[in-house]
Amino acid sequence: MFKKLIPAAALLATVGVAHAELNVYGLVDVSYGKSIADDANGKGARWHSGGDDGGNGGGGQGNSTTRFGIKGGMELSEGLRANFKLESAEIDHYLKVGQNSKTFFARQAWAGLSGGFGEVRFGRQDSVPFQVMGAYDFNGQANVVSALANSGVAPWGRGRQTQSLQYISPSVNGFKAQIGVAAKEDSTDNAKAATSGALTYAAGKFSVSVAAESSRTQGGENFTGVAGSYDFGFAKVMAGYAEGFYGSKSYGPSFGVVAPIAGFNVGMHYGKDNESKVDATEFFVNREIFKNTYAYFDYGHKDNHHARSNKAYALGVIYVFDLEVLGR
Repeated sequence: MFKKLIPAAALLATVGVAHAELNVYGLVDVSYGKSIADDANGKGARWHSGGDDGGNGGGGQGNSTTRFGIKGGMELSEGLRANFKLESAEIDHYLKVGQNSKTFFARQAWAGLSGGFGEVRFGRQDSVPFQVMGAYDFNGQANVVSALANSGVAPWGRGRQTQSLQYISPSVNGFKAQIGVAAKEDSTDNAKAATSGALTYAAGKFSVSVAAESSRTQGGENFTGVAGSYDFGFAKVMAGYAEGFYGSKSYGPSFGVVAPIAGFNVGMHYGKDNESKVDATEFFVNREIFKNTYAYFDYGHKDNHHARSNKAYALGVIYVFDLEVLGR
């Protein structure tokens, strides 16, 4: 794969270093713990590499998914820029039998243009609701403990889409819009094309967003999410509401808070699905212990109403890198 990156870097170099950038970025998450699915299946805690077991219903392991990618762009003319991002899936995605190992950049693979008009992107990328509403999850959509996902009422709603065309507007008087159209996924027999849109208003310490996406499958549920946050300085709070999380009939509220305490970020989230009566709680604490290196502890609890409740936890370290290969 690296042999393919060398010609790309050489091509960018021919247009002049002052007008082109190329970065290699990613993160590594190493943790000990277990997911909600592990607990439900009677599995014990063990070491994880950030994303392993993500394909067996466990929703991934640790806090984040270990991945790497390349991103960059170049100026085509004054006020017009070309951009791209290629991002891998978790490493063991390519080792599992039955996984589509041919899709190396399974998380992101898009190209686009940006300028005073905003930005246009096409390719595999995060959905509009996920991009816009993700900031209201104070623990970064944590893999194993996410109360918003485990309860089924996450305002950020839905994940990546292939053949997705999106437009992101510039910010005007605090307002910013994003719209998207995605072709049906070939891997699902009853799939259909989906449209999405979102609007954000931000002013100082206050922010509120609303996002919606049509059903991705025949007979499936549409998705709607709304969330707002306010930063009091000593703590930041959020409240949200969502319907149709990942195509289900779930609907309900969510709440969250995070605060800096003695150099640590300490927070919690709560979500309740009024359809299934399932609710989930998440507690987290993290801190930067070295440059670009973060230690964390996540704990989650899911109350399944009439069924047995489950718990999840992860104690780990995340290393984040973003290395400039070619730039100004």
